[in-house]
Amino acid sequence: MTDLDNSKIKVVGLGRDESTTKMVIDNLEVMGVESVWLCVDSEDFDHANIDLRSTLSASHWLLLDVSSFGMSESLRSAAGAAMVFAELEGAKTAIIIDHQCLMNSEQAWGLVVERIRQIGFISMTSEGRKWIAEIEEVDPKDIGEMLRTRGLVSVVATLNESTSVAEIHHNLGVVAGVTRYADLTELVSNLLVKLPSSSYSEDGIRLSAGL
Repeated sequence: MTDLDNSKIKVVGLGRDESTTKMVIDNLEVMGVESVWLCVDSEDFDHANIDLRSTLSASHWLLLDVSSFGMSESLRSAAGAAMVFAELEGAKTAIIIDHQCLMNSEQAWGLVVERIRQIGFISMTSEGRKWIAEIEEVDPKDIGEMLRTRGLVSVVATLNESTSVAEIHHNLGVVAGVTRYADLTELVSNLLVKLPSSSYSEDGIRLSAGL
């Protein structure tokens, strides 16, 4: 796999300042990645005041937290609009399962499922996988394959932050092992940077995940 220079990757993140997505955006900036952060912290935020299409132009990724769909109406509307413009501009949407946030869980997941065909990448900790499994009423070990085959999500990444074992479901199968990345924030950051040049091959995904 030939890595793209970090500066040639562009990621747009949207959400609350105290969020997992913001942590990833901060990490990407340290890595030298072109990153745009759209803060939606106020109840009266109007996404119409942002030129989402222009902001997402030439972007590789739109990054969102699942909690964006289970909190305020302004945040839900902004996240949904951003996904529409991301699709128009050819950017892939990446969703982080931040289940620990206070939110309407079933509403959040239901809205994500409604948009699942627009999502190219979903990441979660093992606790996040358990959270989805409880809503879907399935075994946690089946979540990755379920999102891959039923949802047609290209890449589904799960990290057990206690053991550092990462499991990546992708179009060609599954890769798993101990990752060199310290936590979900670091794993997601590196996947966002390296996946575009990986050709989504098994070797490329393994290298992108630090396995």
